[in-house]
Amino acid sequence: MQESYRFDRFELRPSERVLLVDGAPAALGSRAFDLLLCLVVHHDRVLTKGEVLEQVWPGQVVEENNLSVHVSALRKVLGAGAITTISGRGYRFTLDLLPAPGTRPDAAPPAPEQLAQLERPTIAVLPLSVLSNDPRIGFFAQGLVEDVTALLARVPGFILIAHASSLAFRGLQAPLQDVARQLGVRFLVQGSVRPKADALRVSLQLIEAASARILWSAQFDSQADSLADGAVDAQENIARGIISELEPELTRAEIAHIRRQRPENLDAWAHYHEAVGALAAQGWSADGMATARDELRRSTALDPNFGLSHGHYALLTIVASNIGMVPDTPDLRADVLASANSAITLDDGSSEVLGYAGCALCDLGHYKRGIDTLQHALELNPSNAQAHVAMGAALAMNRKFDEGVERMRYGMKISPRDRRLGFWGWLLGRFLLRADRVDEALVEARRSCRVDPRFHLPHLLQAAALDRLGAPTDAVNALRAARQRRSQLSLDEVTLTHGRRIGERIALLWDQTE
Repeated sequence: MQESYRFDRFELRPSERVLLVDGAPAALGSRAFDLLLCLVVHHDRVLTKGEVLEQVWPGQVVEENNLSVHVSALRKVLGAGAITTISGRGYRFTLDLLPAPGTRPDAAPPAPEQLAQLERPTIAVLPLSVLSNDPRIGFFAQGLVEDVTALLARVPGFILIAHASSLAFRGLQAPLQDVARQLGVRFLVQGSVRPKADALRVSLQLIEAASARILWSAQFDSQADSLADGAVDAQENIARGIISELEPELTRAEIAHIRRQRPENLDAWAHYHEAVGALAAQGWSADGMATARDELRRSTALDPNFGLSHGHYALLTIVASNIGMVPDTPDLRADVLASANSAITLDDGSSEVLGYAGCALCDLGHYKRGIDTLQHALELNPSNAQAHVAMGAALAMNRKFDEGVERMRYGMKISPRDRRLGFWGWLLGRFLLRADRVDEALVEARRSCRVDPRFHLPHLLQAAALDRLGAPTDAVNALRAARQRRSQLSLDEVTLTHGRRIGERIALLWDQTE
């Protein structure tokens, strides 16, 4: 997949998940973005409705009118003639694609040998193709990928790309060399899940990206009427097969099961993914945070033993409080602490759960226990990007600034397509500005604005950095952008999120943005 697609006055950047209109980010929902990318990638042919639904809503039962709504929304942004409906067949993207700057239209792609120059062996597990409309099979496939990723993280000598970045390629039919180049990996694991009589068949391949050579392939069957048990059995067999190819000396070692906490109630799992989807669709906005927290409450109400929802709710709630989106009260802090404790008690073997809970504890000010919990999360999965970033932030807050910044940057590096990069970049930039590393802070602020155009805090950070650099006009414009994205933004919030010194400076610019 290309780094960007240019057409008319638009530029589509898959890695940043942003559509630029005359250089400015357009307000586009996550599903609409996936639909547009799907149409643009396959611009040379008509896509049937079935193909679009499978690629944009994999493993889900979706009404066709839902597709029509998103197509209509895209036409409002791109123009009525950008997407043509072919009666009885499907859709086709009709705008002419322009060559990337500095390249010829017939330029040859980078040589495969370039992929072999990666410094260390790296691997990514791609989302499995789900060849069924049964949502249970979709959940099975998601959980299987997460568990295989967690097992592979224990293989010494390899860098495993975080699951959140690999997830960005779900449903996209891109050349493997392009996928590998964007993720920065040497090896890829891909495959599919499909029903077969009374079983589920999982097919997997281990691929060397530079040569597209299949190093290993295998099939595993799991009983369709016992998905939870089948997931554990299949995960162990799959992991043994992959590790036997990657690290022959480990074939004699015992591979422990990673029995991640799965909710017994599938509706609880669905509400959890609605929460994740709200953040992806609405960014780190007040509405996105509120929707996500509501969905996580519904998830834990349906299944009080679902540790992942407890941990994620604890983290989002304290973050919302710390950035001024909800009042900081004793009751809220007690709620966060109870949720973090529940998450750890319910699922202390899940790196993801411990990463969320440990970060929430640090944000509450319980640094010792929070850092210990994050350390445990990283022992379980050294490729947990969120835990690395949280650990870095905790270290930076505890007088280990250089070590903390380095850890945060590492976490962001190993998850280059992560939906949380907008928030993480703002947080890193805030630490850099406090250390008077203003130019670096401005770089992070601008990058965060591109990654999540709807999030107001990177624009506020950009205003503070520009003010520090003596660019008052640009600072006012950045502050105005922040206030446009959060109409309730107040000077008290500025002080809360960026400190008293910056709050006083921003106050001098405030009236110029009204």
